[in-house]
Amino acid sequence: MDLNLLRTFLSVYETGSLTLTARALFVTQPSVSHTLARLRQELGDELFVRGGRRMEPTPLARELYPVFQESVSRIDLAVDSVRTFDPATSAYRFRLCLSDLGELGFLPQILRRISAEAPEVEVEVVPMEIEYLAEWLAKGSVDAAIASWPISGSFESVLLKREKYVCLLRKDFPLAGEHLNMAEFLAAGHAIVARSTGHQLAEQAMDALGIVRRSTVMVHHFAVLPAIVSECNLAAIVPESMAAGWLQQWPLKIEDLPFDVLPLEVTLHRRAADRESAALAWFHQALLEALT
Repeated sequence: MDLNLLRTFLSVYETGSLTLTARALFVTQPSVSHTLARLRQELGDELFVRGGRRMEPTPLARELYPVFQESVSRIDLAVDSVRTFDPATSAYRFRLCLSDLGELGFLPQILRRISAEAPEVEVEVVPMEIEYLAEWLAKGSVDAAIASWPISGSFESVLLKREKYVCLLRKDFPLAGEHLNMAEFLAAGHAIVARSTGHQLAEQAMDALGIVRRSTVMVHHFAVLPAIVSECNLAAIVPESMAAGWLQQWPLKIEDLPFDVLPLEVTLHRRAADRESAALAWFHQALLEALT
């Protein structure tokens, strides 16, 4: 049986969702539906039926799950244990999960480090969705991730840096005093970045203090902020190092936030593996050398 069929079966069983399975396996939902149809035909059973908001396994699916799970794990371990990896000649594809800030701040040095030793290796950047990251790492859907929000699970992690959040403003944004005060912060229109990027510390602090910003626009990427803040005279909360870089190219300024926020901790996480392959060991070491 096709190994991809088994992986799809396991994911649908574990998540109870075709949508989450598609995300975990980096395929489309119609592709998952097609694969499930093939499995049903081969095994002569519905395998999963709709039960409320979940896909519930049939008795046969419950019987097959532990068998398939052990089989796939054994195959993965066997392949990894015998596969050799020569960075000079390999065309291996690694999956690295990053937010758009991670792409801007880390990807250039990562690619320089990798291309210097492994010119044919490919890095696929998986967009950050912080709520799924632990699952992706646990299942090996991504090989590594750089995140600024704690994730559950026993993953080997390395702290890359700590920094504070600041308020990004247009250079001529009027201030009554030397620093941004709470009234000015609340009066400003805000460009708010979605929490799925993993930047939630400032949001949590504001929730705890009962601070409600005047939202003008919700975006899913930090990279658009310098343009819309400068053009539309908005305010945005961003990590200090990224904001400082934008000051050289845009008519912007940064101010301390008028409330306390814990510093963000940017962390490199490695995928879970009972026994790491030579390729993954090399990739993780290359990431460390590029970023520390």
